[in-house]
Amino acid sequence: MSFLDVDTSGAVEPKAVSGDEEYEIRIVGIEQRTNKNGGAFLFPRFDIPSEPTAKEFTKYLGLPTDEMEEKQRNNTLWGLKSFFDAFEIDSSGQIDLEECIGLTAWAILGVSESEEYGEQNFVKRFVGSK
Repeated sequence: MSFLDVDTSGAVEPKAVSGDEEYEIRIVGIEQRTNKNGGAFLFPRFDIPSEPTAKEFTKYLGLPTDEMEEKQRNNTLWGLKSFFDAFEIDSSGQIDLEECIGLTAWAILGVSESEEYGEQNFVKRFVGSK
């Protein structure tokens, strides 16, 4: 039998950062998924490089479909454009999601509370890169 020699006494529980403030965020993962209604969406996962104890958080970015009403389609496209512009992602052709990992941008974050996950950050608005 072997024992692991790891000192965890300095470990700090990850937490949400203050809301209504601007932070530099980094894409640490991004997937294309399908929701329960069959709609495709992007699901980027972010961290805050300057805050080592901040929780990672995600954003749902729906992808447009021909079945969407004009207003919903425009809102979906605007959400994607805001994301792409903030991270300087060229959306004029195919996007390699793996190449997005590590990109940074600035965003104003909010805080929400859930019973399952406790306090979580979310993107209120992408500000762009600096």
